[in-house]
Amino acid sequence: MNTLLRAALMLPALALSGCVTFPTTESEQVKVTWDDSQAIAHCQYKGTVIGSEGHFYDYWLHADKDMVWGSLNQMRIKTAALGGDTLYLYRPLDFKSSVTMFGNAYDCQRAAPLDADVAATGAQ
Repeated sequence: MNTLLRAALMLPALALSGCVTFPTTESEQVKVTWDDSQAIAHCQYKGTVIGSEGHFYDYWLHADKDMVWGSLNQMRIKTAALGGDTLYLYRPLDFKSSVTMFGNAYDCQRAAPLDADVAATGAQ
């Protein structure tokens, strides 16, 4: 197959493939946690977020780690947009041609004081 024909066949696939999502200034401030429910015990729930990278037609153009990173960045961006500062991840869905992850956004910066903090100040 000549080079021109190969390029003509590859161009539509490359045009259909999207780039991996990169973090924003706001999303870089979002803390990511999983498997530690105590980390969000006193946080305010902001909403559920979903991130997904890759498609059945272009997954072979991206490394799995890049698709996971992009999905995570999407979720951090959505968490920041909801006013959250913490993303609590749940187990990712099994994937073969794309990566889909979900979690909950929380605002922990203005979280209620821990019981130990309340007891130390004498407030009830």
